[in-house]
Amino acid sequence: MMKTFARHILPAALSATLYLLAAGPLAAQQFIPDEAQASHWAETDSVETVDVPRGLEVWHITPRFADIRATVPDTLPHGFQNTAFTEGPTGSYNTTGNLGAPRISRLFHENNRAFGEQFLFARPYDFFVKGIGDFYFTNTKSPITNLTYHSCGNKQNGEDRITALFAVNAGRRLGMGFRLDYLYGRGYYEDQSTAHFGGSLYASYLGEKYQLHTLYTANHLKNTENGGIEDDSYVLTPEMYPTRYGTADIPTLLTKTWNKLDVNTFYLSHRYNLGFHRLRDASGHIISAYPEGQGRGLSGKLMRSKDSLPTAVSKPDTADAAEIDSAQTTSEFVPVARFIHTLRMDLGNRRFLSNSRQNAENSTYFLDFYLPGDSANDLTRHLHIGNTLAFELCEGFNPWMRAGIRLYARHDLNRFTLPRMDLGRENFTENHISVGAQILKAQGSIFRFRLLGELRTTGSQWGEFNVEGDGGLYIPLRRDSLRIHVSGYMRSEAPAFYYRHYHSRNAWWDHAALRKEFRTRVQGSLTWRGTRLSVHYENLQNYTHFGELLAAAPGAKGANAWWHGVGVVQAGRNVSLLGVTLGQDFHWGIFHWENELSYQCTSSSEHLPLPTFSGYTNLYLLFRIARVLRTELGADLRYFTSYYAPTYSPIVGSYCTQDASARVKVGNYPVVNAYLNFHLKNTRFYVMASHVNYKSGSGAPFLVPHYPINRLVFRLGLSWNFFN
Repeated sequence: MMKTFARHILPAALSATLYLLAAGPLAAQQFIPDEAQASHWAETDSVETVDVPRGLEVWHITPRFADIRATVPDTLPHGFQNTAFTEGPTGSYNTTGNLGAPRISRLFHENNRAFGEQFLFARPYDFFVKGIGDFYFTNTKSPITNLTYHSCGNKQNGEDRITALFAVNAGRRLGMGFRLDYLYGRGYYEDQSTAHFGGSLYASYLGEKYQLHTLYTANHLKNTENGGIEDDSYVLTPEMYPTRYGTADIPTLLTKTWNKLDVNTFYLSHRYNLGFHRLRDASGHIISAYPEGQGRGLSGKLMRSKDSLPTAVSKPDTADAAEIDSAQTTSEFVPVARFIHTLRMDLGNRRFLSNSRQNAENSTYFLDFYLPGDSANDLTRHLHIGNTLAFELCEGFNPWMRAGIRLYARHDLNRFTLPRMDLGRENFTENHISVGAQILKAQGSIFRFRLLGELRTTGSQWGEFNVEGDGGLYIPLRRDSLRIHVSGYMRSEAPAFYYRHYHSRNAWWDHAALRKEFRTRVQGSLTWRGTRLSVHYENLQNYTHFGELLAAAPGAKGANAWWHGVGVVQAGRNVSLLGVTLGQDFHWGIFHWENELSYQCTSSSEHLPLPTFSGYTNLYLLFRIARVLRTELGADLRYFTSYYAPTYSPIVGSYCTQDASARVKVGNYPVVNAYLNFHLKNTRFYVMASHVNYKSGSGAPFLVPHYPINRLVFRLGLSWNFFN
């Protein structure tokens, strides 16, 4: 613990302190209610920016061009108790059981892979490691600090997570801040602990002509591997043993084994706008537009030159623009064209350590051995540098330009380092050049869309491409908006590098003959009041994934009866997936009932297994104590039908399909949580009893084969906002 503190937390704390000393004296000023600061791609049914009390606004950006997507801050009181779960707020993820452990969603549309993504090992940790598109940028009228703490258990088996966020503005346009995140899950089962630390520094500048978003994030993750319990009967039929086993007493398959990851990202996207100013009257009508350099004089009236007069855009027969009272007009900047540059640098390291002194002669877990030595110390590195240059003709600068058009070029450098048989290091370098175009309509209160197409080459041959798009229709209907959203993609690309090449002590492959994957996805959603309906369809050709390899271990029983390995599998036929999710919320006075039901089917449970049915329901009372303490008293339930769920392989730190020799099903087991959730002014807090329906020997409490979930646990959490 002290070593982790000295190595990771102390340097980050010192950096944060220096950052505060530099940023703290800067006074927060008036916030700019500019359309450029909040895209019309908001997930709400309003095109206005989201402004909460105290003047805080937050937004996400699209990683490719840093387009702004307005959203709401993650400080909402409802559902706060569920943000502590690695399984997700509605329990749709399978995990190996501990806080911050590797996870995979049972809903296939949640397992998104970005086009060109290479570092597969960070995917199972997306609960902790957030992508560029999920990061919150801020603009605030006054400095804001948030501290959030989740805890359960004790010093031997408990889980703790603490996050700190600081946001401040230097003027109206420049916002900045930092975020620190520390997670430590000791684990209720043997050799199951997790220890993650992450820190982020960010800034944004939103001017009329120049805009910038930059972010640096560093994450260090440590996951102790136990390989699962030796025999599921310790959980399923404990009565067959003369001694009653606690969770820490159940034997596991691995000791002295760890997966360690470093995931670091630097991101910079900035743009420069060319355009003109125009005037609007008190009713919002456009009166005139004038060229750059011809603004208002000291008298507040419009200045016009002899050679260039303002162009009447609407209401040309009204009074001369020069005679309009300045108090009745507003000036706005209208971008005509913009230049965009995005730089992204990623450095990912994964190290697999196993000091259990096993070798090919006396192994009790590993199937294959490719490197000498009794212990493993496998290291792979991935460096990515991407640059994107784009030119855009902006929508809306004249009545005929109803949509924007972008042209762009991109270069990606990927360098991978793997061990060699002689214990040296081998480097692989790949370069990709992409050209593409995008058509987008982000203005308007009813219909918006984006459509992008790009073609990618390695320099020697073309063939990889990506076409993606999304659109939204917002129809006012009975004091609300009917929101219809459609999105999808069609792409062809080579399997990620680590499917083609991977070298380590216990897994080794070079698959140069893997065929390109061809993916097609179409999905749509409809939202109105408390009803949500979404449909997802995907077709995968040459689907590539990890697969478990088992071989019988002579004389052993239970899970010990098998030696474990892992390989790469590519489906020889198309895999089709269909999913339908229905959400419906009800409320009668203080009674609230939320429901989410999902149906899925797959054409190949061998390559992509899915549960047929998944459900989440939450029933609670919402009331106030003494008129000020907002209180939620309720319980929720998560459930899915049994299926051959993906298993977890410590060798690659990822999920893979089960070997047909010893497949087991998980599911058909409900998990019930009871909670009290409170909100008082700037403070949220909760108390919870999770898995209250646990009963020894009753049901099969597994989300991942041979990894039981925690028994009844009491939890608490606190989140406090400070407005300076």
